[in-house]
Amino acid sequence: MKLFFQNKLIKPFRGMYFYSFLGMNRYVIILLTSSIFILSSCVINKKQVNKLTYFQNLKDTSLKLVNANFEPLIQVGDILYIAVNSLDPQSSNIFNSANAIPSSAAIGGVTAVNSVTSGYLVDMDGYINIPKIGKVLAKGKTKAQINTEIQKALLPYLKEPTVTLRFMNYRVTVLGEVNRPGTIPITNERVSILEALGLCNDLTIFGNRSNILLIRENSGVKEMHRINLNDNSLFRLPYFYLQNNDVLYVEPNKSREFSSTTAPQVIPIIFSSLSILIIILDRVFR
Repeated sequence: MKLFFQNKLIKPFRGMYFYSFLGMNRYVIILLTSSIFILSSCVINKKQVNKLTYFQNLKDTSLKLVNANFEPLIQVGDILYIAVNSLDPQSSNIFNSANAIPSSAAIGGVTAVNSVTSGYLVDMDGYINIPKIGKVLAKGKTKAQINTEIQKALLPYLKEPTVTLRFMNYRVTVLGEVNRPGTIPITNERVSILEALGLCNDLTIFGNRSNILLIRENSGVKEMHRINLNDNSLFRLPYFYLQNNDVLYVEPNKSREFSSTTAPQVIPIIFSSLSILIIILDRVFR
């Protein structure tokens, strides 16, 4: 039995009739197959684009920050630079001895540290130990509060003392899907979530902007907060400004999860195999 379609002869195949590809040229078939593959891999729907957009639906406005006057609290493990000055510089030097910056010198090919003190360390009980004054509770207080307390405590020893207090180890850590993850020293002791991400050269295209994790330690308790960069309520969060030793973790999105599987490698092989199969069938049933 013979069957004709568009002047093309279709031969029986194992007792059945194999329907031809309507006389299409094999090169056209390969072109169509490749085009479908390329288009399917390049199409980005509207939802995916929105996931990459910060502060959606944010119009021209003025937003009042919840903690605009944010000042970090001193925690256990902080290292404080405390500089004391007065009308008698020689008498003030004893209080500044802890601020000596470690220096090193090579002796016989071995590096030796000349000084091991650098700042006042807040101990596990939350205290700093200042010469003559003794222990001062610093944990949970601001720099301004400690500054005032130290100035009053210095009055019996110095005339018109002034105190300058700074953090020596103020830093935040940003991990995950950012272009430059790591621990960042903050010299001005004030950094917002956006500034910290900016210091890491922003998120990668694979970063989940709607579910960033903030890990913070307060009085020995680990706090976890979720941050959505797509939502303009970010500016009203009480933790918009980061504390010392805060950690931001940017989770990978579904695109990263997909790219980490074998699917991106397998799909081109499948399409290539289909193209070869089409060429073979075209030659066999020509």
